[in-house]
Amino acid sequence: MGAMEPLLRAVMAEEDPARLEGAIAAARGSLDEADARTLRALQQRLAQGARREELLRTVSSIAVDVTTRRDVVGVLHEIVRRTRLLTGADMAYIALNTADTTFIRESDGVRTEEYRTLRMPIGYGVLGRAATGRAIVTTADYLEDAALSHIEEIDDIVRGEGVRSILAVPMTLREQVHGALLIADRTSREYPPETVDIVDTLSRHASVALDNARRFEEVTGALASLSAQQDEDEERMVELHEILDLDAGLLEALLDGGDLEVLARRVHELLGADLALLDAGGVPMVETDPGARLAVGLDGEALRAARGTGKPAVSGGTTLACASSGREHLGTLVVGRALAPRLLPRVQRVAVFFGILLLLGRAQQDDRRRRDRAVIDALVRGGREVDTVRGDARVRAVRPGTGVRMVAIDVFDADVGPLADRLRAGTAHDGAVVALHGDHLCVLVPDAAADALSALLDVAGSGVNAGWSSPVEDLARIPAAHRSAELALRSLAVLGVRGRSADGERIGMVGLMAEAIHRDPTLPSPLLVLRPLEDYDREHGTELTRSAWAFAESGRHVPRAAQMLHVHPNTVRQRLERIAGLLGEDWRAPARFLDLHFALRMWSLGREEAGG
Repeated sequence: MGAMEPLLRAVMAEEDPARLEGAIAAARGSLDEADARTLRALQQRLAQGARREELLRTVSSIAVDVTTRRDVVGVLHEIVRRTRLLTGADMAYIALNTADTTFIRESDGVRTEEYRTLRMPIGYGVLGRAATGRAIVTTADYLEDAALSHIEEIDDIVRGEGVRSILAVPMTLREQVHGALLIADRTSREYPPETVDIVDTLSRHASVALDNARRFEEVTGALASLSAQQDEDEERMVELHEILDLDAGLLEALLDGGDLEVLARRVHELLGADLALLDAGGVPMVETDPGARLAVGLDGEALRAARGTGKPAVSGGTTLACASSGREHLGTLVVGRALAPRLLPRVQRVAVFFGILLLLGRAQQDDRRRRDRAVIDALVRGGREVDTVRGDARVRAVRPGTGVRMVAIDVFDADVGPLADRLRAGTAHDGAVVALHGDHLCVLVPDAAADALSALLDVAGSGVNAGWSSPVEDLARIPAAHRSAELALRSLAVLGVRGRSADGERIGMVGLMAEAIHRDPTLPSPLLVLRPLEDYDREHGTELTRSAWAFAESGRHVPRAAQMLHVHPNTVRQRLERIAGLLGEDWRAPARFLDLHFALRMWSLGREEAGG
């Protein structure tokens, strides 16, 4: 027992394994191998117990934090921070689910902003697969793991962060999956069962703790409201009910997807006054009574005061309140009467919700842009890329009987963003997809909504060219449809026209020639053969070029060409003689006429005859 006694004391003191091995080696002469193994096993079990005790302390600490701290963000950060410390991982993060995606809500140890704000479709990658709640997901080398569904854009973000190993555990609340708790490392690592158990335990306890925190906040808020109602007189009771009605209206607008008209209508009902919601530039977004013209002649000094102090300002017969995010001015709320001081906090409350709705709309718009670009890029590339966006409802809508068109749009040197937003808003209910692709704007639009898109492009003015494909009913044909629309657009560019549209299926070989010229501007233009006719028309105010086009398109049939031109056949014959005098008597010879007809078809693309 003499040799065992100091060793037992070392084990009970939880000395590190290296020191214990040294003590065993020093006492080797006094211990047999069985005693040494017994001591090692005892020391390992004590160490495991210590780690389990540390885990329980962490879980208890998280529960205490949740029940004592009111800010959910702080609680989430504390959970990921302690998870990272307890597992020794390079980073830890919590992801929360939306309807079809999961996104990182809070993280610790992440270096890049792209990874910190990562958003992943449900079912893809480690994060997306864990978000389904089916099982714990782990990988020792994410980028090389063929068992996972990869998305190229996400892989680039993971590569930029340097992540290799990931462990993800689903978080469930009342049998519903709300997200996942994850750890990750920048080296290849096989996570042992002990680490998996730690993250699993923290995930389950954190889920329960968060649920309890939300319940605690609800109960505390209800008790506070009840206490206030009991302490206030009848006038205060009426005021509280009005505030609750206001909050209900504001929440209705928020839950209605950020509908500013719902917000304006409810505030108008509760305040009994007309109002206008203006964007940051002072342009009305919603007005309960456009005839009131509340946005005209705003008091600049009052507006600066409202922006500078963050509080409503009363000027003459109006009340102003600003919606802000940090130092950014998002918009202005204008109420059509001077409100009493006791009502100003309500107006500011409305302005806060107005700002939230503007930020929500901005986030939704940004998300729509990203989704649209991913859809367009995947469909144009075709093949297996389509699988990455197949879950999008607009992609699922492409099936036999519901054709779609691909439209390629060139806005030249104009800002493509505003036009894309207008087209996206104008075709949103039709399920169109609008995104910048290469050097042009692409729109995937249902054939039934093609006229609506044409009308929007007409409103855009003469600075927009559009190339259209024919309707397709199969995802596999969309790359070819895009190619057709692109050829039409290139043809218009080579002709140097603006404000025109062309059908890729109808331009035929003209499109191929136009694309060749677009790629190599040094190639001679087929239009050169028409220069004598165009020069003559310009100098004499005649229509010889158009008459040659009608003659060619009618199959060299004079009466039919006359109908197309709305003139007498003799007039056509006289013009043909004039054309022969300019081009030569052999202009109708088959080989030369073929070149001439090709040039006339290209010429017609840039004019009203393009649709003829």
